[in-house]
Amino acid sequence: MSYLLTLLVFLLSLIHSPAKEEKLIGAGIHPSVATDPAGVVHVVYGRSGVIYYATSRDGETYSEPVRVDSVPGLHLGASRGPQIAATATSVVITAIDKTGNVWAYSLNRATGKWLPRVRVTDVPDIAKEGFVSLTAGPGNTYNAAWLDLRGDKRNKIVSAHSGDGGRTWSANRILYESPAGTVCECCQLSEVSQGEHVAIMFRNFLDGSRDMYLMESTDGGKTFGKTRKLGEGTWKLNACPMDGGGVFMTPNGAISTVWRRADTLFTARPGQPETALTTGKNAKIVTTPKGNYIVFQREGQIWTITPDQPTPAAMSPGGYPKLTWLPNNRVLCLWEQEGAIRARIIG
Repeated sequence: MSYLLTLLVFLLSLIHSPAKEEKLIGAGIHPSVATDPAGVVHVVYGRSGVIYYATSRDGETYSEPVRVDSVPGLHLGASRGPQIAATATSVVITAIDKTGNVWAYSLNRATGKWLPRVRVTDVPDIAKEGFVSLTAGPGNTYNAAWLDLRGDKRNKIVSAHSGDGGRTWSANRILYESPAGTVCECCQLSEVSQGEHVAIMFRNFLDGSRDMYLMESTDGGKTFGKTRKLGEGTWKLNACPMDGGGVFMTPNGAISTVWRRADTLFTARPGQPETALTTGKNAKIVTTPKGNYIVFQREGQIWTITPDQPTPAAMSPGGYPKLTWLPNNRVLCLWEQEGAIRARIIG
């Protein structure tokens, strides 16, 4: 009887354990992923100047990727590439061309049609570094932020807001200018939100240090509070590390971050000391009631840290991993590997 009970428990654990099979989504690089309020997964990536889009209802099976548009000089690679966010009624993609224009594409979920692209930047050729972030807010609202050279040809954080599912965008607003003249020129910024609570994380450049900073809004991105440094240590560096880390916001508004200083990855919450994790780069984070799920890149491999496996474990060859939350507090990882986009549920 004891043996049969043990066997039954084991079989039930297999039934309810998360899927571990690796899935091929399509040929391309630099994926971005978002989950909408209904739990549908939305994926965007690029290949040779073309933007592709795919969906999944469970994180395990994916639609055939569709071509959204061809963008001459599309910025791709090294954390540059199209970004995606979704509400219950629309999906928005942002992308930057190499002349420095931020473009937005809006999908009408009712018709399944992508509308012609619109320019988000109200000054032409101004976002030449190619880094843009995007998040969806309540209703059919979106916020985008990017590195922008307007005014003095120094990079600063600039944003725009859409209240109609990405079809039109507000006048651009400068959110932050470094007192030293520029923020870090080649690190991806990240943006997350829950309701009217919006947070933007970026790497600053102050007093010779390349540290991570966070700014928060409680009115849907209309205004932001004081910019705060993350962690207590500092990274003196006269170069750009090309690594913007990752940020996540739980449904109750708690923020968790992961980022690199020198060769070490740290996790931190705003206003709290950082905790060293391991060596690596290009880390992302999702926080569930079980704890933090973290993925990162080291020596050509994707590594994971999970509540069930706190010691770093190699998962697959590849680079530039991304994470998204799935229903029932599951976590999905996407990455690029030898010119293809792959996915796996890791928790």
